[in-house]
Amino acid sequence: MKLLVKFNILFLLLCVSCTNFNDLGKEFKQEDDFVPPPDMEFYGFRRENYDTNFKQLDSFATNAKFYNKKKVVELYESRTYTYDSNNTVAASVSGEFITVNQETLFTQIYTNVIVKASNNTILYTEYLQWDNEKQQFKSPVPIRVEQENGSWLTGSSMEGDMSLEHITIYNEVDEGDAIGVPVAEGQ
Repeated sequence: MKLLVKFNILFLLLCVSCTNFNDLGKEFKQEDDFVPPPDMEFYGFRRENYDTNFKQLDSFATNAKFYNKKKVVELYESRTYTYDSNNTVAASVSGEFITVNQETLFTQIYTNVIVKASNNTILYTEYLQWDNEKQQFKSPVPIRVEQENGSWLTGSSMEGDMSLEHITIYNEVDEGDAIGVPVAEGQ
């Protein structure tokens, strides 16, 4: 029995002396590319924003994830409506994936992006940015702008306001009657 106790003590001393305690736990160390889970997640998300009793914004998404440390909100399959002071829809914006910076409200909209303004101008693109400080849309990828009279333009990129009244289209290609020119005037 004493021999067994001495053997166990010798074995434990051998194990302790051969163990590098500095390396313990390194297999659990967080990688640089590790993405932490969201702080909050909502299914069937809806947000309304009011300013002195008039609705400014309605936002819907099938899923919303909030990352408080990164100050980012992710919305999936989202549609947002903005309103005029007379409570009519000024514009609607939809996209499959949206990221919003909670501090600056800089917004990036990805995949099947459609913006429809109250003047029935429609913008189609695959990526769109909203700069809240400049109150301006920007798309560095190909776009298509369509009006209710059937005229439409395409371009390699664009900048414009929320109402889609003041738009700059880069490398513009006139695919129909030019926007702003009535069809009857061109005939």
